[in-house]
Order: sequence, then structure tokens, then C-alpha cells
Amino acid sequence: MNNLAECFEETGKALDYPQFLADVLEGLSKEQKTLPCKYFYDEAGSNIFEQICELEEYYITRTELEILRSAGTEIADEMGEGVTIIEPGSGAGIKVQILLDALLHPRKFIPLEISLDALEASAQELKQKFPRLEIIPHRGDFTDHKDLGNLPLSSDQSERRLVFFPGSTIGNFSRAEAAEVLSNLRFLAGENGSVLLGADLIKDRQRLISAYDDSKGVTADFNKNLLVRINRELSADFDLDEGFEHQAIFNEELSRIEMHLVSTKDQVVRIDGQEITFARDETIHTENSHKYSAELFAEIAREAGLGITHQWTDAQQDFGLFLLKSGL
Repeated sequence: MNNLAECFEETGKALDYPQFLADVLEGLSKEQKTLPCKYFYDEAGSNIFEQICELEEYYITRTELEILRSAGTEIADEMGEGVTIIEPGSGAGIKVQILLDALLHPRKFIPLEISLDALEASAQELKQKFPRLEIIPHRGDFTDHKDLGNLPLSSDQSERRLVFFPGSTIGNFSRAEAAEVLSNLRFLAGENGSVLLGADLIKDRQRLISAYDDSKGVTADFNKNLLVRINRELSADFDLDEGFEHQAIFNEELSRIEMHLVSTKDQVVRIDGQEITFARDETIHTENSHKYSAELFAEIAREAGLGITHQWTDAQQDFGLFLLKSGL
């Protein structure tokens, strides 16, 4: 689920304020109110997500870390020396450290992250741990073709790239959207490159729900922090104390966990001078997390022009790590 402009910290405002505002107002004007999950990750949201990754119920991170450690040698053998790593949605950069340790003399690392704070912090930490590695942080959105086009990619056709997309982020998108994201990753990888991607697998429903509605309420804090951010950055007046409750459900038809914020009462919220009306029990749909079989994921990858060359899972078959290439 990140060096940049000092004015960002000085003003406390998102540099893309107009887009943030437009996205929020558009989402809350729909019959089923929504908010884009990419806005979860301000500094506070990124920190809360790191806490989620430490929870007993949230198996995803520790399972993927185990798979990365066990598969590191195979991944390195497949990629060879001098590879360039690109990580869209890089966050804190914890998992890529395992990958960088395993790879043979990686050439450079390009993290792409929408959160300025997370990008700056992870880039500084990686520079300390990998002083010989060229690190080129880039602020942007991996779903935005303009941001992808602005990445500092080499025109050298012989450059081998590995696009690293861990954490089951692909599950946040519908099937059509996931295929489009995979197409973006294929573009970043280039003709000679590969995509290394994590995906959460279908399992016991209660384990899934508990992972997104933990006993300590950390996931609830993460979900509600989106309203905190909107209040702070968009001059809104969401009732942060008693106005909304966190909810996680499993949608059987679409094979996904859905996170919602449920209005506890009839209320009116003002955002940048505009009024949004909520009925009691009305929800804001904030995030999806689709769960896959290996067969279903392979189908979606093919729609994006990618084929699976290797896949690794844990002993319980909870999580999958897939290596993808073009034209297979």
C-alpha cells in the first residue's frame, strides 16, 4: 500500500490540491460515494500502514517477505547483472531492500511514489544502505500515463529493467483496471524487462476480514485518516470523533474485501465550501482488495500482454509472487 519541494512541508498542502479536491468531490457525488484509495498515503497514513503490516491479523506483508527471501536467488539468476529496478508505489521501501540484497550488482533504482514524505524518507534510507546504487526518486502516480512518461528511463535498448510491484496493490483495482495497470507496468519494463508482482490469494473469509478489521483498530484508524487529511487539506468539516465508523466486508461475487466508512447519522459535510449530504448508515467506499486464484491472475496478465514465467507461494498458499514478461 512517498525530495523534493520544501514548500510542500511549509504549507502543509498537497501540491496537487486542485486534483485532490476534484477527485474527492467527484467521488462523493456518486450514488455509491467513493474516495480514491491513493490518497490514503499522506505522512500519517503511510505511518499507520506500516503499523498495519506489523499486526498479527495482517499476514500479507510477513508472508510476502518470506517468499522474497526464499526466492531471491532464483530471481537474481533470472534477471542477471546490472538490472535497473523501478518500483511504482514504493512506500517505505522495505521489501525492495530484500530484492536489492539478492540481485547481482543492480545498476540503479527508480522509486515512483505519490507521497512526498514517504518518497523522501525511503530514498534517504536506501542511499545509506546501498551507497553505490544510483537512486533516482520520482514523485508521481503509476496510474497516470503522463507521470510514467516523465520517468527518467534510459533510451538504451540493452538496459534490462525489473518493475517491482509488491504488496498486492494490484488487488485495489477492478479486473479492467488491473489489466490497464499491468499494461503500464509492461510499458515501464520495456521489451527486455520483467515485472515482479505480488498478489493475495483466495482463502478463508474470516481470515480475510480480520486482516482488514483488526482487533486493535489500526486499520480503522488508517481508513478514517483519509477524512483527517481531507479536513486538513481541503478545508472540510468531517466529524472525526463520532461521524463515521470503519467497516470491512467480503464481496463474494467480486472476490474482494471492501473497506467502507459508514455514516453514523444524518449529516451534512462541507468541503471547500460545497455541501455533501449523508444519510445514516450511508457508506463511503474507500478501497477494494481483490483476491485471486493463480489461474484468474494469469488470465488478467494475458489481457495486458504479459505471461507468467515463474511463481512462488508460501506453504499455506496465502500469497503469490509472480514474475511476468511480455509476449508470452
